[in-house]
Amino acid sequence: MNSSPSSHITRHTARDITLLTVGAVVISLSPILVKAIGQNALGPTAIGFWRTLIGALGFLVLSLALKKQLRLTPRALKWALLAGFFFAADIFFWHRSIIYTGAGLATILGNTQVFGSAILSYFLFKERLTVRFFVAATAALLSVAMLVGVFSKNINFDDQYIRGIVFGLITGVAYAAYIVSLKKSGMDRSKPDTLVFMGYSCVVTAFFLGIIAAFEHYPMIPSNISSWLLLFALGVVVQIFGWWAIARTLSKIETHRASLILLLQPTLATLFGALIFHEHLDGIQSIGAAITLTAIYLGSVRK
Repeated sequence: MNSSPSSHITRHTARDITLLTVGAVVISLSPILVKAIGQNALGPTAIGFWRTLIGALGFLVLSLALKKQLRLTPRALKWALLAGFFFAADIFFWHRSIIYTGAGLATILGNTQVFGSAILSYFLFKERLTVRFFVAATAALLSVAMLVGVFSKNINFDDQYIRGIVFGLITGVAYAAYIVSLKKSGMDRSKPDTLVFMGYSCVVTAFFLGIIAAFEHYPMIPSNISSWLLLFALGVVVQIFGWWAIARTLSKIETHRASLILLLQPTLATLFGALIFHEHLDGIQSIGAAITLTAIYLGSVRK
């Protein structure tokens, strides 16, 4: 007997939710891998260069294998260039924030992109800002202050920690611009293929990060096999599979559900940071983290 349309939709949604969940879990490993590679003395920009270069090659190889059309329209190419530039800025600041403040804290700060994305979407797409958004944004300002330790007595606000906090907040701005660039590309009449578009944008990202890394005093070439293995895990598992899974399913799932699932990334990154690197948030910081995650969720849904 043929299944009903509703049961087909349910199975389809369940499959998409599973794939999105796997993608969120996979990208939560990103800051952990970055910090592990950084401990082997490879520079944060160089890590981003290899990550996106490996990712770009993987996306383009997959596109060729699947016989995708590699040519982009001039408009789509413009958005790929912008997306690549903003993603380079995102990675540049986020990788430093991870090393200076920790995987969990840097990831939560980066996910404040929700508010930047909403403001940019208001001006670019005329999307309405709701009362819920302003309440969430106000709560986020207070909770981020708690999260970074403004009200804690045992936090050492040295130069490195302060730079890490600032870099984490700048990451949120750059990440928001990247997300909006992806959204604009999806509104192009030609609707570029996700694999092809991300391949092009990763090439641009690797180009910018490669130039910056060449002028830094950090090593640019991994010196041991373990660093290469971690880089390939970051480039293949996280950059290719994780982001492909998210990009493929994000538009097929209700916004509130997708937003809640994607909160797995900062939540698990914080947990992994505590388990693997013994990163610690005190009581006030933990409350701030919980409120920040709630505010991010409320700020990212429209209903």
